[in-house]
Amino acid sequence: SVSPKWLGPMKNWSPHLAASSKMGYNMLHFIPMQQRGGSDSPYSLFSQLELSDELFEGKKTAEQKDQKLRETLLEMVHKHRLLGVTDMVWNHTAYNSDWLRDHPEAGFNLENSPHLRGAYELDAALVKFSRDLSDYGLDRMVHTPEDVDRLLKAVDEHVVQPLRLWEFYVIDVEPTVEAVRVAWDVAAETVAAEDQLALEKLGGDERSEWLRAYMVGSNSHALSTRFGRTVDPARTAAVLRLLAHGDKDSAMTQLRGLLDLLNLAYYREYDADVSAIRTNIGERVKYERLDRGSWKFGKPVDSSFQIVDPLFTTVEARTEGVPDDRLHLANNGWIWGGNPLDNFAGPQSKAYLQRAVIVWGDCVKLNYGTSPQDSPWLWEHMRQYTLRMARVFHGFRIDNCHSTPIELAEYLLDEARKINPNMYVIAELFTGSEDTDRVFVQRLGINSLIREAMQAWDSHEMSRLAHRHGGRPIGSLAVDCLGEPGVFVDDEHGAAHIDAVIAPLSGSLPHAMFFDCTHDNEVPAQKRTAEDALPNTAIVAMTACASGSNRGYDELYPELLNVVHEHRRYAELEDPLRVGLGEAKARLNRLHAEIAQYQEVHVHHETEYVTIHRVHPVTREGVLMVAHCAFKGAPSQSHFDNPKLYGTAVTPEFAYRLRPEAGGHAPVDDSVLRGLPSQLEHLAAPPIHQHRDDRGMFTELRLPENFGPGSVLVVRTRLVDFKPNLDWKIRTCADEATARLTLGALNAVLYRCDAEERDTIGEGVYDVPNLGTLAYCGIQGWYSHLKHIIPNNDLGHPLCGHLRQGYWALDYVSGRLHKYSEYYPEIAPLAAWFEERWALVKRVPNFLVPRYFALTMHTAYQALVQRALKLMPGKVVNSSRFTHELALTSVQLLGHVNSAGLRPISESKADCSMSAGLPHFTTHHMRCWGRDVFIALEGLLLATGRFDEARDHIIAFGSTLKHGLIPNLLDTGRFPRYNARDATWFWLQAVQAYCLHAPEGLGFLSVSVPRRFPDGETFVEWDSDEAYSQSSTIAELIHEVMVRHARGISFREWNAGPALDSQMRDEGFNVAIGVDFAANGFVSGGNQWNCGTWMDKMGSSDKAGIRGVPATPRDGADVEIVGLQKSALRWISELCNSGQWMLDDAVVAPDGSRVTYRQWNQLVHDSFERYFWIPLDAQDDAEYHVNSALVNRRGIYRDTYGSSAEWTDYQFRPNISIAMTVAPELFNPDHALICLHKMCAVLAAPLGMRTLDPLDMRYRPYYNNSDDSSDALVAQGINYHQGPEWLWLTGYYLRALLRLMRAAVQKKGEEAERALRTVYHELHANMVNLKRHIAGSAYAGLPELTNKDGAHCHDSCESQAWSSGCLIIALHEIAQLEVAVHKVLDSHT
Repeated sequence: SVSPKWLGPMKNWSPHLAASSKMGYNMLHFIPMQQRGGSDSPYSLFSQLELSDELFEGKKTAEQKDQKLRETLLEMVHKHRLLGVTDMVWNHTAYNSDWLRDHPEAGFNLENSPHLRGAYELDAALVKFSRDLSDYGLDRMVHTPEDVDRLLKAVDEHVVQPLRLWEFYVIDVEPTVEAVRVAWDVAAETVAAEDQLALEKLGGDERSEWLRAYMVGSNSHALSTRFGRTVDPARTAAVLRLLAHGDKDSAMTQLRGLLDLLNLAYYREYDADVSAIRTNIGERVKYERLDRGSWKFGKPVDSSFQIVDPLFTTVEARTEGVPDDRLHLANNGWIWGGNPLDNFAGPQSKAYLQRAVIVWGDCVKLNYGTSPQDSPWLWEHMRQYTLRMARVFHGFRIDNCHSTPIELAEYLLDEARKINPNMYVIAELFTGSEDTDRVFVQRLGINSLIREAMQAWDSHEMSRLAHRHGGRPIGSLAVDCLGEPGVFVDDEHGAAHIDAVIAPLSGSLPHAMFFDCTHDNEVPAQKRTAEDALPNTAIVAMTACASGSNRGYDELYPELLNVVHEHRRYAELEDPLRVGLGEAKARLNRLHAEIAQYQEVHVHHETEYVTIHRVHPVTREGVLMVAHCAFKGAPSQSHFDNPKLYGTAVTPEFAYRLRPEAGGHAPVDDSVLRGLPSQLEHLAAPPIHQHRDDRGMFTELRLPENFGPGSVLVVRTRLVDFKPNLDWKIRTCADEATARLTLGALNAVLYRCDAEERDTIGEGVYDVPNLGTLAYCGIQGWYSHLKHIIPNNDLGHPLCGHLRQGYWALDYVSGRLHKYSEYYPEIAPLAAWFEERWALVKRVPNFLVPRYFALTMHTAYQALVQRALKLMPGKVVNSSRFTHELALTSVQLLGHVNSAGLRPISESKADCSMSAGLPHFTTHHMRCWGRDVFIALEGLLLATGRFDEARDHIIAFGSTLKHGLIPNLLDTGRFPRYNARDATWFWLQAVQAYCLHAPEGLGFLSVSVPRRFPDGETFVEWDSDEAYSQSSTIAELIHEVMVRHARGISFREWNAGPALDSQMRDEGFNVAIGVDFAANGFVSGGNQWNCGTWMDKMGSSDKAGIRGVPATPRDGADVEIVGLQKSALRWISELCNSGQWMLDDAVVAPDGSRVTYRQWNQLVHDSFERYFWIPLDAQDDAEYHVNSALVNRRGIYRDTYGSSAEWTDYQFRPNISIAMTVAPELFNPDHALICLHKMCAVLAAPLGMRTLDPLDMRYRPYYNNSDDSSDALVAQGINYHQGPEWLWLTGYYLRALLRLMRAAVQKKGEEAERALRTVYHELHANMVNLKRHIAGSAYAGLPELTNKDGAHCHDSCESQAWSSGCLIIALHEIAQLEVAVHKVLDSHT
């Protein structure tokens, strides 16, 4: 920073420019060089459009001055390699700026800002008080706090009280009463019914506040006139007519009481403001009169040194007839602790009235408004000023940026960048808030914020500032490694799509320009010691940000120069390297530029020493500096532990010590500025010794002799035996190493929870000290932490600490891959790839291991994910990051475990089966669930193109068909369990979906399936000759299901008793299912002691007395089963009609009659609404099968029909959406819409769907399977499906909304558009929380359920198959519909 005034005429600047260049500076910041105002401050500009005369010899025109400035800047760039930056002062102008006489509206005056009138009257009275002080018998000198108190008492008596400022606050009662009396007679206004109701309900203070707001209405008041506050006469008369029951006289009496009550609050407001006025005047007087550093210290209170500086300037109009109010302008200043985004001169602020403004009396605050239309001349004037400077300078420093209207700064910078796109913008921001700083930086495009080293009060604070203002810790994780393949849309070239790598931006503080000393700071000789100038500037030079200094710092000026009163000039230096810090500063400046890419930094503080190590993130070359600070009062001898640099070679660079002459003073010179006499001493190179301990070779750096306060040393560092291309090496060949992996192998490499791993290779998940066990044994387990560690550069994370301590994690990663190579030989190349990289990583110092571990794991992870997505083709999978993440759950949940395959004897060593959920449903009989698999199958397998796996699961479960049922638990086909009434119907739905999506289509119906139980009824051992001895086609299995249900199913579970289910009562093992063809054709079954649907929680608490008592039996006809039944009947009927069904087209009812599939389908269709709809109006109940006495909520579909506990039929649950999705034809569209709206309002939760209406008496939304209470409604998690929010139902709910959307697409006009926008918004709004969850989940999946309002449930599976599967298919349907939606919306725009 330089002051143009002290450089002298511009023609003499060349020697100074050459000296700055020789010192290693590459930019000069010029404080304002415009014509100065009456105070002679360079920041109080008389004319923004003309440079100061003193910078030129002889009289020059404004254009000639600008031309000379352009020539000088060109010389700076081309001859001295210096850029130029200048201050821009936009916030205020000099009080005597000539143009204010023509444009007083450019300031805040009493005409455009009438709210300042009270403040102006107070200000004028204080000016008069200062002038007439002697008239009040007061001493003009203020020496003591007692003098201040006397002065304040006189201000109160002779200024505040006579002003009657309270009149600006209160309502004038009698004129107001008269106005209301007139309004009463007109009687045009009435009080709205809702307002009457509010008035009746309220009392006390709430009633008074309501009356105040109602009576005042829109009559806002900002203290602009005396008695300006009033009420709305008409509204007041209307409300009084109610209160007084039409009695006018009584009403007027009440009104006076109400106005007195209102005024009481206004008087309190006045009292508070007067108190603030007294406080602020008092504090200012104490500072200015009692502080020796103040310019008013020892001065009398008079017209020249007023009691407080005036807050207003009165300009002289150039023409007659200008109102006085237009000429009284508010001066600028600042507010201690104020919000910089608030305009403290605006109507919302009382800062001027309360005297809270710390004023700059030589500056008028400019009134821009928020756009050029608010003050056209002023905006254009400042635009011209800005453009003049932008044409010459390379950058701006925005003076007082925090108080400059941000809309103005945006506009002016935009204008400047039009002619100078590479404008470098610096700003000083004293907001006191990083969040507010960020607002300015983002909106204005600020490149650097000024930060000041001289703000540090000791060496510890100095080290903190160095750490804070730039760089990343040594060994930082490379955030660019998080890049993923993507597309860049180039809008400048026809929106061309260009392949790119998309990497996240890492969060950081705004970039700093760190000054060792600014032109506003006291110098080290004043604030610390002269010796500290060298360590202070060395610390600044070593920070990883822009650095700056002030002219005179390097020459050791003894004190801060006053930019107003100082008139000496800078000395012309023959050799700046031989003056003050010269040589050292030049080397530090050049070093700072050289190590710009050394962005990794370590800052260490010890006693009075600050050590900074800068390292290049790729080559690992570094520069280390040690500074011995010299703060006042610090000991001259301090302890210092010699640095030990492991695996590092060290080379000395330079060492200096600054020794000012003892008791020296700057030479006296009336014309030239001189610095303190001093000596810059060259110190010997620091002793360097190499040693070895159990951690390996290290270099010990020792301080040279005489390394006292004011010393610095710099050395270069280099890692020994380090390959600079290590980053590149790690990133190579990952695609080749993963190129042959199958999806089954990818499951082993990426995932595997603890139980799966132990079941397969006999080892468990990795346990990280102070962190715990990982979610998965595979790469995802590590990556779930690394994806948060890397962007946050969290080197303090327990995982990073563990990696620095040893190589156990590295060996674990590659070791398990070798073991899995026995199951999947294609994994072997990947294991070798890891081994090769680990060998290189083990050669780097331990503090770098986290970096290269993270880089290796990320590289592998990206290659693995891309390989997985490549093997799962389809528009859904590849449409977005969210669908990528969902599709990967297909890989996650399908894998091989030894104890749970799809059939008892497998031909493959690595066959895959689907886990219902991780980590709880993983092995043995608990892994594969019938309903779970087939609910998830369409999304997890069909939408991802995994047709072979889908086929295998359908056939495996179909082969175990028994009693006409698909098993609930497959148990590898050994001992399947048939306690689910719904699994069969979800299986049929999956078959239907497979035939629709898979390449073989309806040919699948002819596939032969070996039967685990040949006759479909009798249990045989899995390894007997009878097992699998007979076969049926898929179509025959489907027909058998329908026939058995139509005839009726009744059996007792095989092996019934405690060995099969230790919780179930004996009656629960009896299974009965049938169809009432005479009534409705619905499949119905179950009893109160078993739970045959997905809501299958069985009571297990003896303490609560609920062992063997199902929470949700749902016996009877369940809405989702009826919907699935209808879907199957519709499909089979269509096959029959098209000639593609080769079997009998009918079933036999229990009475022996034949019922065709078409008849059965029609019967269910015709019956559904009558049996399930609960009308909005109870008067319509007679048209439906409704017991009005049991209805809890109307406008919904019941959950079941025919339950043994009839009241449960009427419970509101989300199962309705399943039926709406698979059989929308069952529903009256208007009824469905009403019900869906209620589901949205009542059942939809942040992630899942509430499983029970919150109004239900059994609603308990927190699931805790360990609850050992005696509460029968929650004990041992009995409330599993009584309120907790299940995610898989969200998929069906969204699909049900899609059905409405499809209907809307067929409509035309505004109704269609409104319906589309509403539903479309609802669909995507539901995705937000789901996206956020899967992105942050350690299991990289969607959970089974959550507790109330999306709260985490500890007992839930963290990744559930049907949660992901149902959402994938919902997204698939959304994608299909989007084209139609946009066509409709486009047709209406």
